[in-house]
Amino acid sequence: MSSTRRQMMIVAVLVCLFAVGMAGLLNFFKYRSNAERIVTERLVVTGKAIGNSIQSSLALGMQLADLGMLPETLKRERATDDLILSIEVFDLDGNPLYNTDLLRATRNVPADWLHAARRAGGKDWFVQRGTESAAGIAIETNFGLAVGYLALRYSDETAKTSTNAVARQLALATLGVFIAAALVASLALSAMTGLMSRKFDAVEAAVRSGDRARSSEALRNGPFGGALRRFIEGVRGAEAEIALVRRQLERGTAP
Repeated sequence: MSSTRRQMMIVAVLVCLFAVGMAGLLNFFKYRSNAERIVTERLVVTGKAIGNSIQSSLALGMQLADLGMLPETLKRERATDDLILSIEVFDLDGNPLYNTDLLRATRNVPADWLHAARRAGGKDWFVQRGTESAAGIAIETNFGLAVGYLALRYSDETAKTSTNAVARQLALATLGVFIAAALVASLALSAMTGLMSRKFDAVEAAVRSGDRARSSEALRNGPFGGALRRFIEGVRGAEAEIALVRRQLERGTAP
């Protein structure tokens, strides 16, 4: 019984490990998916706010390259979100017009940005590539004519650092839940198998005693109740029939 108890406890621990581990993994992947979606949505909201401001200025007949107040607006929006590395505005050919990062102000935008912006066809677009990741929108006039693009550059490493921190916290929480679940399952199994072992011992002692009344009472209150009692009574009946047939064979009166 002790070996069976150990095996059952090992199985219970493995089941707890699988269940808690899968729950932890699912929670992590769900968090990562939601975190990525929230990051992109946050950047798009910021970009559209700037885009609306630009569109209002263009409605007054100004050209995209002549918006004197736009650099200050970009800097102000950049300062409101630590995730944003720079905010860049460029024309339809990828030539830079405004940039909050002065070191990048004279560089043409990355080719994959321009390709993604053109392929989006006026919708939001995203490029993920290390520190060159960007979320962008098309800048349009009130008549729906695209005159340029706005990109919010951010670092994937910053988002991954936050995700990794949550992953470590989730791993510690999952480990704690696993230890608690395994301990509770082990204690419950130990108590259950201990009770069953005592009942089996009581039934075995009653059956070996040869006292039919005591045996019947022990079987009735045993771990399997009437099923075990009927099984043992069936075995006894079979043994009695075998003994009867044996005696008849010895006497030569067997049918």
